[in-house]
Amino acid sequence: MPEGASTASVESTQGPANSAGHYTVYAAGGLFTQHELTTNVLIKEAVWRLSKGRFELVLPQSEELRQLDRPDIAAYIRNVDLLQVVQTDALLARFDGLELDTGTVVEFMMARMLGKPTLILRSDTRHLSGQELDEPYNLMVKSWPRSVEVHVDSLMNYIGLIAEQSNAPGDSQALRTLLEAELSTIQAGVDQIARKVIDGLQAVVEMNSPYPPEYQEMVYKAARYSPGSGFDKLLTESKLEAIIRRLRHNGTL
Repeated sequence: MPEGASTASVESTQGPANSAGHYTVYAAGGLFTQHELTTNVLIKEAVWRLSKGRFELVLPQSEELRQLDRPDIAAYIRNVDLLQVVQTDALLARFDGLELDTGTVVEFMMARMLGKPTLILRSDTRHLSGQELDEPYNLMVKSWPRSVEVHVDSLMNYIGLIAEQSNAPGDSQALRTLLEAELSTIQAGVDQIARKVIDGLQAVVEMNSPYPPEYQEMVYKAARYSPGSGFDKLLTESKLEAIIRRLRHNGTL
C-alpha cells in the first residue's frame, strides 16, 4: 500500500512514556455479520502477534454472549460492554461504514468521558463530503483529547497487494494460485492494519489524561452510576478501586 494511503493524527499532548509491558484494549465495533466477526478476530491475532503480546484486544463478541437466557439480557449486554470499556487500558473504535455503528459510538463516548486513551481506526475507502468538507465520519466524534486516528484505504491497499501477488512466478490464471494470492493478500492487509494500530496505541497510551489529577479518579467513580440499569452492581466499589490501581500503575488512568 502506498505510504499516503493511511494516516495517523495525534489529538493531545504526549506525556512521559511508561514501562507497562502489557495493555488491554477494548475493541469497539460491529459484530453482526460474518465479515465483522472474522475481521475482529484477525485484527486481534495480528495485533497480539506483531506487538509480541504488548497489546491484547478484548472482543465483546467473545465476552458478552454467555448468558442469553437472562430476563434482563439487553441491559446485561450493554453493562458488560461498558464494564470492559471502564476496566481496559485503552479503547479501539472501529469507525467503518457510511453510518457509524451506534453501539460503538456509545462506547467511544463512555471512553471519552473517562479520558481513556482511544484509537479510532477506519479501514473504509468511502468518505462523506459536502459543504467543502471531506471527512470520513461525523465531526462530532473528532478532535477529542487523548486520541489518535488511523485511516487505512483498504480497497487501494488490496489492489496494490494483489497486483504484487499476481506478478509472482506461476500460473496466475489457475484457480488455486488465485485463491492463494487472495488469502495472502488478506493476511498482508490485516498485518498492515495491525502495525498501524500498534503504532497508534503506543502513541495514545503515552498521552496524559485530559483531566487534572484530582479529577481522574472522580470521573471513574461517577461512571458507576451514570449508566443505571444495575451497572453499579456489576462495577462494585471494590472492583473499581482495583481497576483504578491497575490503570494508574500502567499510566492509563
